[in-house]
Amino acid sequence: MLSNDSPRDPNPPASFPTPSPLPPSSSPTPPPSPSSSPPSPAAASPPSPSAPSPSPTASPPLDSYALSAAISSSKSPPHAAQIHACAAKSGWASSVFVGGALVDLYVRLGSVRHARQMFDEIPLKNTVCANALLAGYVESRSWDESLSFVGQMNELGLEADGFTLSSVLRICAELAAVNLGAQAHAYLIRKVENAEEDAFLFSALVEMYGKCGLVGKARLIFESARKEVRRRDVVLWTSMLNAYGRNGRFDDVIRAFEEMLVEGIEPDEIALLVVLSACARSGQVLKGLSLFESMRKGYGMVPGPEHYGCVVDMLCKAGELGKAWDFANEMVLDKGGDGGGVTVWVSLLSACREFGNVEIGRSLLRRLSNWNLIMWIEELRVLMKGKGLEKDLAFSRLEHVK
Repeated sequence: MLSNDSPRDPNPPASFPTPSPLPPSSSPTPPPSPSSSPPSPAAASPPSPSAPSPSPTASPPLDSYALSAAISSSKSPPHAAQIHACAAKSGWASSVFVGGALVDLYVRLGSVRHARQMFDEIPLKNTVCANALLAGYVESRSWDESLSFVGQMNELGLEADGFTLSSVLRICAELAAVNLGAQAHAYLIRKVENAEEDAFLFSALVEMYGKCGLVGKARLIFESARKEVRRRDVVLWTSMLNAYGRNGRFDDVIRAFEEMLVEGIEPDEIALLVVLSACARSGQVLKGLSLFESMRKGYGMVPGPEHYGCVVDMLCKAGELGKAWDFANEMVLDKGGDGGGVTVWVSLLSACREFGNVEIGRSLLRRLSNWNLIMWIEELRVLMKGKGLEKDLAFSRLEHVK
């Protein structure tokens, strides 16, 4: 079903000194059996006067639990390399538990290449360490390598679980591979126990069908899941909102959002962003402004640059450039710098060109000049040429920087 070629790692070599594995004959010293009794004091031989006493600095033997805990707390490449060296020296690196923790560590540090090397060195692999590597491929958006690795998991006899399927469904969503996604769906129904209780798994299903354009199928999955899922319902609802939004059904986004509120499910920042975007694209300005206001007053959230961007885009499309300019400046005061959302200024710049607003356009030129946003120079040239904005000092400074 899937290609069995070895995955090509997209990541450039990182500065992780990978320790050499022990020879095959080396194995970790097993911890003492809890059933063995300590020797009787009477039976113990007195120490020989000539025998050297134990060194007070001698390190106790490492065990897998201590290593796993150290690996989990590691946050830097140098520290990861040191722990990996200790694990290899003690022999525990070949353990699926310690080795799997190292795979997860390298994935967290962004080195999928080293994670793959560590995975290949584990003699007896399990689904948990395979899932950690699969997550690394997915997070690095290495879709071909991800699919190839799923095929290799099957060859290794590693059975997919809910986490595996969530990753597979995300891959299918990104590649619009609906046939493979349907196979994963069928496998889920047959093999995964208590799948109906997993909101994230069903959310991945809804997202996959939505990204593949099958909104009706996504809605069927959503309806069946919402009857069963009792936790983290907002994740499931947000996936459905996204499915509508991606397919241009903006009125359905707003209706589903209102239905969500009726059911007493409080939205999060992502759900509100989806609905704000739907308001912007469908021209529902008043509803969008009301929703933005409710973020702070109703839900106690701090709007991010993306939320401001949706509102500015919505106001620009409605020709309300003055209000859009005020919102953009509010974002700067709230976030500092350029507000953290350069796309906001692009929307405003395009609107100035479209509606011929020279005054705001000139102010925007000065603002961009102060930030040295060189990437927008060509856009500024088009604006000036099309709307008669004079080449002032600000733009001259931009050209000088270029």
